[in-house]
Amino acid sequence: MNTVGISSLANNVDCNPLRDTFRDRIAAARRLVDATKLQQAPLGSSAPTDVSREARGLAVLLLFAAYENLLKNLCRSLLENISKSRAHASSLKPALRLFLAHSELTSVSAGGQNKLWKSAGLEVIRAIAKRPASEIDVDLFPDDGSYMKSSQVKLFCEVFDFGDPGPILRGAWHRLNTIVDQRNSIAHGSRAPEEVGRGYSHNDILNLINIWETSWMDFLTWVESSCKGKKFYLEK
Repeated sequence: MNTVGISSLANNVDCNPLRDTFRDRIAAARRLVDATKLQQAPLGSSAPTDVSREARGLAVLLLFAAYENLLKNLCRSLLENISKSRAHASSLKPALRLFLAHSELTSVSAGGQNKLWKSAGLEVIRAIAKRPASEIDVDLFPDDGSYMKSSQVKLFCEVFDFGDPGPILRGAWHRLNTIVDQRNSIAHGSRAPEEVGRGYSHNDILNLINIWETSWMDFLTWVESSCKGKKFYLEK
């Protein structure tokens, strides 16, 4: 194993900026729901326009956006942390080496089997063997094509060797795919926000918002505890 630069691996990952951003976005969803809660009109006055269902539907969309932003920026933070080291690819855990060889792997994938056994395949091997961690493209994200469903979180955790996210996310884990489906239906126009919001009472959506916040904050704490020390990035 190449040990060059192992002693200089970057400091532990700080998730506090991600926490602050996530909480701000969650707070916006909560304010939207609270501000549009239909109140009983005073006697003799006209009833207010009820947009509470639309607001609850839009709150679901905001929950999705907060989660997507968190996971993608967390990935960037982790890669930036790794890239600050002077370790070489051969010192890193195998899944992390994929980030260093991403462009070559993409080329191989596009070129088919013939290209695999020729120059492109050799470039992948060279990248894994010699390329320094400082050349990691921090804009990469291990996208599984599910558009942020639970399988995406599983893949993310597998790549960074965190373990099973289900027990950490708990309530959010069981609602994740539903949130993604409902967000997509609103964003792509197959359902109106009112239709999605109709499935939640005022208390239901506030409870979901609270679960979402607590679960993802626990997830960030879990990530931080998993990233302590140089062993997180190294194969051995």
